[in-house]
Amino acid sequence: MPYKPKLKSPSTKSRSKPKYKVINRSAYNKSFKKRGELSFYFPKGDLIALFINETPYVPGLSGQQATYSDAYIELIFTFYCLFYFGIRQTAGYFEDFWRNKNLDIGVPSFGHLSDLFSKVPLKVRQVCEEAIARINKGESVVMLCDSTGMCFGKASHWYEEKYGKPCDNTPWRKLHIGIDQVMNMHSVEVTDYSSSDICMMDDLLNIKTHVSKVIADGAYYSINGAQTLSDKGIIPVMPPPSNSIIHEKGKTMWHDKIVKYIQEKETVYAFSFADLRFIKNTDMV
Repeated sequence: MPYKPKLKSPSTKSRSKPKYKVINRSAYNKSFKKRGELSFYFPKGDLIALFINETPYVPGLSGQQATYSDAYIELIFTFYCLFYFGIRQTAGYFEDFWRNKNLDIGVPSFGHLSDLFSKVPLKVRQVCEEAIARINKGESVVMLCDSTGMCFGKASHWYEEKYGKPCDNTPWRKLHIGIDQVMNMHSVEVTDYSSSDICMMDDLLNIKTHVSKVIADGAYYSINGAQTLSDKGIIPVMPPPSNSIIHEKGKTMWHDKIVKYIQEKETVYAFSFADLRFIKNTDMV
């Protein structure tokens, strides 16, 4: 074991770690770009016209149009995710490629790329082969919907360091997910923390796969929402509030069936997934 003065005299204070500050930022950024100077195959074609808008200023229109096309930004973002490069490395990757191909195609700066990446539409893909086979056969999916809060605690660190006072409001976001019984994800939505769960039900169910049942907690329940799902042939497995009553109206058929069944069982815990098939086939109360 190496000799440590602190073991002999515990009162010895530990040496503070040296702090480094980047002063040659231009050379520092170029060194990161050089890490991505590789080559990859690309088919022939008029890439400049596809990737670059040569007339960002259009007479008669206010403001500047986008210089880089969406397809170009999605291409850069694809390699950014594929190779696990940093943004500066990704910029250097494409700069080196266009230079070797003798193509005058510009590459956005790493700061600009960071802003453009945030606007790239992300799509959730089903990668489970078993789930894909079931969907291709036309089988229905039992959707489980729920939400959770995401706290970005690190954002308060830079705030405290910059302004010298603690951050009172920690940034929060809300993650809404729709999965099936074997944990395959079918839909994802990220909203601000004030968005309610019930407002995201339609977005979570906006998928091409046929949904037979929806299982969710009471935060997703509404009389109109449950009736709409029932009319579409989807069984809503969502408990109503404990103080719900029977309305006996045409638009409350499903709600009245559930409430009557709970009242007959004399407990809200009687509401279960196994009983829904019976409730679905019963007549109107």
